[in-house]
Amino acid sequence: MTFVRYVAIQVLAYVIDMGVFLVILRSEVFMPLVANILGKVAAGVFAFVAHRVFTFRVAEKASKKHQAIRYFALLGLNIPLSSAVLYLMLVYIANPVVAKFISDVVCLVLTYSLSKHFVFVGKHKKPKKVKGGKAFEVGK
Repeated sequence: MTFVRYVAIQVLAYVIDMGVFLVILRSEVFMPLVANILGKVAAGVFAFVAHRVFTFRVAEKASKKHQAIRYFALLGLNIPLSSAVLYLMLVYIANPVVAKFISDVVCLVLTYSLSKHFVFVGKHKKPKKVKGGKAFEVGK
């Protein structure tokens, strides 16, 4: 279930990432690699908050500061990695949007695993059963 929540948040983050990328690319202010970096940063800020609250359901008392440091360190590794893969894709694929999509898919599994085992570690909220026992909500 955690992976399903992770993918849902990543889809939203990807809309932000690709949206920023496309706006910058279309404005011709920056080249694709710079547009990729700016898109990743914007999506990363959103994803940190959403993954902490929704995906991994981190207890409020868990250290936001330490998780933020680990998350943005991971983002700091992900951005050059995805940019390197994007660069390689651009050698073979003329369309920067298609090249970016492929490079992002390549990086998805790695970032999930690192997020789960490196960033959002510690105490998590337990789901609470709601009437009927079928729906779950985050406990307080």
